[in-house]
Amino acid sequence: MLEIDPNVEALDLLDPMRAPLLRSVLMETLADRFMRQIAFVLFQRMRHSVQLLSCIHNVISHESAMSALPEVMLAGISELTPLRGRMLLAIDGDLIGAMVDAMCGATAAHPFERYELSVLETRIGRQMVDLAFATISETFTPIVPLNLAAIAYENATGMLAIADGQDWMIAVTGIFETELGSGTIRLIVPYSAFETLEAKIANQSGLLGGRGPDVNWTGGIDQLTDSTKVGLRFEVARAQLPLVLFQALRPGDLLPVTLWPHAVAVGGGVDLFLADYGQQGGHVCCRVMAENEGETQMVDQRERLTGAEKLIEPERVELERLQAQPRGAAAITAKVVLDRVQVAVAVELGRTQISVKDLRALRHGQILQLNQVIGEPLAIFANGQKLAYGEVVAVANDRYGVRVTALAEDAAKEEEETAS
Repeated sequence: MLEIDPNVEALDLLDPMRAPLLRSVLMETLADRFMRQIAFVLFQRMRHSVQLLSCIHNVISHESAMSALPEVMLAGISELTPLRGRMLLAIDGDLIGAMVDAMCGATAAHPFERYELSVLETRIGRQMVDLAFATISETFTPIVPLNLAAIAYENATGMLAIADGQDWMIAVTGIFETELGSGTIRLIVPYSAFETLEAKIANQSGLLGGRGPDVNWTGGIDQLTDSTKVGLRFEVARAQLPLVLFQALRPGDLLPVTLWPHAVAVGGGVDLFLADYGQQGGHVCCRVMAENEGETQMVDQRERLTGAEKLIEPERVELERLQAQPRGAAAITAKVVLDRVQVAVAVELGRTQISVKDLRALRHGQILQLNQVIGEPLAIFANGQKLAYGEVVAVANDRYGVRVTALAEDAAKEEEETAS
């Protein structure tokens, strides 16, 4: 039994499901834009370098948002007219101090522990808050004409509150750097404040069955399907071999399989389509077969499996009640049991990767070039693991088989020795 450590906290995996899982798409889209615009406006008005290093967007509770504010800061509160709720914008005291020092002609930063803002820093801080509110309003103008203006300023975190402690907030944090120091500007707005606006935008974009398609969504899906690759492997023979026969295989032995006239394309462990195989440009290639023709051929191909290639049904064994083993009794061997174990053997012609978009657009007659070079031995897999290599040999009556040439491990060692 595991020991219980009193210092380890319980993990509630369902906790995220109790929070709003859908972030405000609107705020997430515009956050970086208006934070960069704030940096430009501060530089334009105060004539000193201000750069945005990063912008962080998340959804957290009101209590967490307030507790994350810096100890020394200046915050402004504004009504979100015509939307409901209030917005809070807090500027880090270190950022305000760096701006004031630059305006006063300082040329080097003087790091010290800041406990409060001076009168001059408070005055400049209010101007920075007003500039930030004006910039945010301008950014939102094409979507909704927000009239943001500070109705109160506060520099004590304990006096700040814009909603109940359990309400969810959208928190946007911009990290800014100046010549004399760095700091943050943090924007906090109720998650519910943009509910009606988001519903309106979603309806217009088609997310709620509106009149227009969601261009961002369809564009994103197209980009993903174009960049996401699917691995295809092409197999030309399969068999279910008893373990006893499998263990007896040696280099030079003929695998108890017959090559299929068509290769089977396998993706994600599923047979997808049949393909003719040949060569082009020194590589093994496959030509996609039509779906209706391929389905018929695949059924015929499976029916051609005979002998060891068929799935051998194990005998039904009734389990006996376990008896206590006397001390000193001989160990019971598992030979009889292991002989019933089946090993799935597959001979692979080669592999390739294709995007989801191209896979969806595959047509009859298309040529896919594999990674297999003409003249290289075919890979033999056992239960999905590469076991050996083999070569194609004629068997009889225009039938072809595969002869084992080397174990994969031995071939890898020879390659290493040759390279060294």
